[in-house]
Amino acid sequence: MQFNVAQLLKEPIGSVRQYELVEDIGSLDADLDALGPLVGRVQMLRIHSGILVSGALSTAVRVTCNRCLEPIAAQVRLEFEESFRPLTEVGTGRYILPDEFEGATDELEDAALLINEQHILDLSEVVRQRIWLAMPMYPGCNWGGEGECPNLTVYLKNIRAVQEGMDITSPEGELETSEAVDPRWATLLDLRERLEGS
Repeated sequence: MQFNVAQLLKEPIGSVRQYELVEDIGSLDADLDALGPLVGRVQMLRIHSGILVSGALSTAVRVTCNRCLEPIAAQVRLEFEESFRPLTEVGTGRYILPDEFEGATDELEDAALLINEQHILDLSEVVRQRIWLAMPMYPGCNWGGEGECPNLTVYLKNIRAVQEGMDITSPEGELETSEAVDPRWATLLDLRERLEGS
């Protein structure tokens, strides 16, 4: 998600560029399991201190349901607006000193908001952070909707059956045994047995 903004920096304040983005984000973050590309629109506006970038993007990511621990797909929509400032002047290549910079002082400290010496504006870090902020804090199978997790009742039924030493039959006619219980739930079964035994 890199853009050469040298020409835009040469243009007068108020100049605009718009881009349609279809970007693979598989390498954006090792902990982010993207199911599809990042798509949307990005607008770059020339301002007195650099470039104001705004965007509306969406993607799909794989997350774990907070209730049943099954992997689910979650649609993530994000909007952002950030001001980027150049490190060097376009015409001369001279570094812009911090006291010459026009704009907020916090923009000087964030490396993700700097346009490098080759006039490349990199949106990767800003977008990565916004994706994490847009994701649900406690994702569920019905993420974005109402109701309970459909898998949770099956797991609870299986745990109860395993505790009682019984097998239960699924609606499809297949036998659901203790092997069907997710191993991550096994600790809860042991704890329940100890609590009831005392």
